[in-house]
Amino acid sequence: MKLAAVVVVLAFVLASPLAAAPSPGWQKFDITSTGSYLWRYVPQSLDTAHPAPLVVFLHGAGGAPENYKNLVSGAAEKAGCLVAMPKSASNVGWGTGADEQTVAETSRLVQEELPVDEHRIAIAGHSAGGAYAYLLAYAGSRYSAVFTLSAPFYLVSSLADPSYKPPIRMYYGTTDPNYSGSAYSDLKAQWNRLGVAWEEDIEEGWGHNSWPKSSMANGFLFLTDKSRLDAGSTCVPTATILCLNRGRFRVQVHWDANGSSGEGMVVPGASADSGLFWFFSPENWELMVKVLDGCALNQRYWVFAAATTNVHYVLMVTDTATGGVARYENPAGKPAAATTDTGAFPTCP
Repeated sequence: MKLAAVVVVLAFVLASPLAAAPSPGWQKFDITSTGSYLWRYVPQSLDTAHPAPLVVFLHGAGGAPENYKNLVSGAAEKAGCLVAMPKSASNVGWGTGADEQTVAETSRLVQEELPVDEHRIAIAGHSAGGAYAYLLAYAGSRYSAVFTLSAPFYLVSSLADPSYKPPIRMYYGTTDPNYSGSAYSDLKAQWNRLGVAWEEDIEEGWGHNSWPKSSMANGFLFLTDKSRLDAGSTCVPTATILCLNRGRFRVQVHWDANGSSGEGMVVPGASADSGLFWFFSPENWELMVKVLDGCALNQRYWVFAAATTNVHYVLMVTDTATGGVARYENPAGKPAAATTDTGAFPTCP
């Protein structure tokens, strides 16, 4: 190439503006390969310069992704995650036409546009969308966790990838037929049989198509707390990480008070099953945490905690064998209540 041509090309590159980051909010995209479409949401506060978690949300039968935009945007803001909602091929539910390809294309198209944390791509869904999420999560996919609302029973006879079992959070209102019938109990029995970690959110008086805003937000927080990097790893103790119960459980705490915040610091000398954290001074211990093996009694690992503080903190306990996370939060200004969670991790042995 002649020098003059090089100069022209260089001048064109220098004059070209950098690609602008996508604007916050909703944007619709066509999925040309399947004739479908998706809605993508970028939270207002998201730093698009760094990889973000992605939640793929599947609508219920007879619905469409646009019906859920106002229902998930607040949860996405709180969890700090991208959301992508594709449209199924049929109004009767998921699993017809090119639905599986549509969902796969949904993740791909978002990743082409934005940096996505590939270890935190989770799947969620309402009703029939939740049942289809179970199918996709255990068919050998790379999803990190599952959140369902009012899902009917879906049979999962085996796991395509037993090396990683995406943990599940299930929401039900007590007036939902899927709760009062056998779907809820059958799903719990299924996950226990397969060794899949699960947790539940049961809300009194709510129905199949309704839920408190907090249930959606907590479901999204559950999803973004999970990472495929957690599974199969062992806990590595640091100044802010406590490793308990044969090193299987990683314990961390984040606090904030009076405009300051930080990570809880581990007090040296922890035992095999319990340890302490300090927040403000090494001489001022704030929180004791235990993770106990209750498998012989109720097929669960237990989490006990006691704090002498009224500051806001979030305690996270991660089962490094499954990636499951138990989350406990104390509101600002409230004396911390004791935690005695004897059902924290249904992941024995």
